[in-house]
Amino acid sequence: MLNQGRECQEHSADQRAGRLVIATVATLMLALCAGSSTGANVAQARTPTPGFYAGKTLRLVVGYPPGSSFDNYARLASRHLGRHIPGNPTVVVFNMPGAGGLTATAYAAKAAPADGLTLALINPTNTIEPLINPELAKFDAREFKWIGSMNTEVSTCAFWTDKVKTLDDLKRVPVTVGATGLLSGSAVASKVVENILGLHMKFVVGYPGLNEVRLAAENKEVDGFCGLQVSFIKTSLMDSYKSGGFHVVLQTGLEKHPDLPSDIPSIFDLAPDQASRQILSLIFALWAYGAPIMAPPNTPEDRLAVLRRAFDEMVVDPLFVEDTKKCEARKPANEIRSYRTTGRRRLQHAEGCHQADAGHSRHRDQVARAHRN
Repeated sequence: MLNQGRECQEHSADQRAGRLVIATVATLMLALCAGSSTGANVAQARTPTPGFYAGKTLRLVVGYPPGSSFDNYARLASRHLGRHIPGNPTVVVFNMPGAGGLTATAYAAKAAPADGLTLALINPTNTIEPLINPELAKFDAREFKWIGSMNTEVSTCAFWTDKVKTLDDLKRVPVTVGATGLLSGSAVASKVVENILGLHMKFVVGYPGLNEVRLAAENKEVDGFCGLQVSFIKTSLMDSYKSGGFHVVLQTGLEKHPDLPSDIPSIFDLAPDQASRQILSLIFALWAYGAPIMAPPNTPEDRLAVLRRAFDEMVVDPLFVEDTKKCEARKPANEIRSYRTTGRRRLQHAEGCHQADAGHSRHRDQVARAHRN
């Protein structure tokens, strides 16, 4: 599987350059959230066309292969959402893997029919990629029509090598980490951790999804990765985890997961200063809405109203709640916009982290060129 990826060890001159890239991402996220609309600004929807959804098929596009965490949540929604839509349409999952989920997100933004019959469950990190690499991600995430998110996520850094069993080991030993793309969520998470903690990581990218990265780690082609969600550990990897097949050495969620050992540290507890904590909050706060579902821009408001109402009903449906226990979905949320208010405050606190000098733009250009190549 190693030939699927290509070695992409970034050759930044020093840790400061990497930190400047992180600060740039933080400022770009501020620009995104500052322009976000909320439900209060949406015009009153007209009455939905009676029977529009009857006999129709609603596609739920997901940017990862079958068996991935995002695919699991998409299939969870597909089993229940149609029951709450008038006319009870069939909901089918359509997998469109590629570029760390960006292929599906770009499709939803630019090519998907805006008729209320197409939704997408996206990687939340894709929402900032147009700001990091506008030549590659040519869409405006503010134009998406948000439906809701089924969970929050707590993510981790995990390694399938006995040379890294604890964070102290990770600080001493250079490691090779896998990712789907250089600017994918897992790669960004690894790079942030590397810079904040002063680690040494080499990147191998190009895998279709994190399942393939995990298999590469199990086959000793890479050592591990950041971005392994606790929900996936609990549903698919718990036996391997308990038997020592891999080691979770760090948590990167906004809060520590109660089901992990308390001695596994949080990256937020290790930040050397307040500016670093603010940056971490910006980068990892995206996972507070871990599995967001959205409709393409220009989807009619009456159909959005139907879909949002159906989502709100779905997440409190006892059948859905029972099903979530199998997927370990945490903290169902019926609106992403409730998170946005909190997120905007976090971003405003960190606005001063941005350092406007020529160095950060040169380094960002190097990262973008490496990603394109």
